[in-house]
Amino acid sequence: MGEEDVYKTAFRTHLGHYEFKVMPFCLTNAPTTFQSLMNNVFRDYLRKFVLIFFDDILFYSASLNEHKQHLERVLEIPREEQLFARLSKCSFGQSKVEYLGHIITWEGVAKDPSKIEAMINWPISKSIKALREFLGLTGYYIRFIQSYGIINRSLTSLLKKNAFQWSAETNTAFLALKQAMSTAPILALSDFTKTFIVETDACSTRIGGCANARRQTPCILHQGFGTLTHGLIYL
Repeated sequence: MGEEDVYKTAFRTHLGHYEFKVMPFCLTNAPTTFQSLMNNVFRDYLRKFVLIFFDDILFYSASLNEHKQHLERVLEIPREEQLFARLSKCSFGQSKVEYLGHIITWEGVAKDPSKIEAMINWPISKSIKALREFLGLTGYYIRFIQSYGIINRSLTSLLKKNAFQWSAETNTAFLALKQAMSTAPILALSDFTKTFIVETDACSTRIGGCANARRQTPCILHQGFGTLTHGLIYL
């Protein structure tokens, strides 16, 4: 933090008066500011061999020798910018990594098994809040599930005002969504040197699509239409 801004972070406790010397994430706009900083200092390498989500840095390579070169550059930048990493939280030269709830290997991208276990063991929702939490967790992996919007349609309808009433239909959808999450495929890593085939479909309530490259699936997409979108469709 700039010295002129340190006083703005001051807070008082029974142990005394404190101020932050570095920017904490709890400040308004601090996460966005930090992400902007990281994007800026690594801008020459983003999506070439570096991905960044706040303080989670992932860099990837096609070979061990290339990995060593990437590692050297990735470590040089924080040193130049006076940024610091904790060695105990770093790992290098891995063939399998967990990153933002995904397991990444040479085969492709899979869901984190611990998150899948949480979905499978999720109890029947007794409130809109609990249902929202379940749909939020499953929705994070939406690109793994074909026909996700169709499977969870009766569940999302319960989120409307005064519409929450668990029924046999919603329970079937609840179990079907759990089943779909537990059997979802590993998504292939995108190879942009290959030709992609994009399959799409649409109806009056939603659209969907799937990108394929030589029978490998790097992404599944879907989007439901809201009330405003319905009106636009028929104009």
